[in-house]
Amino acid sequence: MTSSKFKYTWGIVYCQETDQILLLNREKHPWMGRWNGVGGKLDQEEDQLTCIIRETWEETGLHLPQYEPRGVMTWSENGKDLGGMYLFTAAVTKEDVERYPTPKKFCHEGILDWKNLDWVMHPDNSGVVDNVKVMLTNLFEASERSLFVTKYWDGKLAGVDYMPTGH
Repeated sequence: MTSSKFKYTWGIVYCQETDQILLLNREKHPWMGRWNGVGGKLDQEEDQLTCIIRETWEETGLHLPQYEPRGVMTWSENGKDLGGMYLFTAAVTKEDVERYPTPKKFCHEGILDWKNLDWVMHPDNSGVVDNVKVMLTNLFEASERSLFVTKYWDGKLAGVDYMPTGH
């Protein structure tokens, strides 16, 4: 079940063979016009894994029961706690990527596209949600106990602290 602090799930679908991740260019707030992972709000009495599988289905049409938990992320703005979300990754094969051609608009959330990790992580790339680039550095090695603490100050990313074993 969801805690009062963690109301959201967030997932990165990745293919190690092609070094690509599936991202969503959001059409609405928050992060309108920026590339992000998929996910959303937990329904009442829904567990985190069920939520990320459902949200991925709703946003992409992909059924990915192979999601692995990668801990949680909290975020704050100017020192005010804004909650958090459960993090997941789902590995897919090169054949899965080829069977899911992009770019495509699957739902009202935005446009989906497979993006090369080099492009996502490039220092000049301002089109990706700012904390995503920082989190991807450790996300694939994170465990379900890991904690990412994201801090914003006046709307700008001030930092992301990664704690592999939690607090």
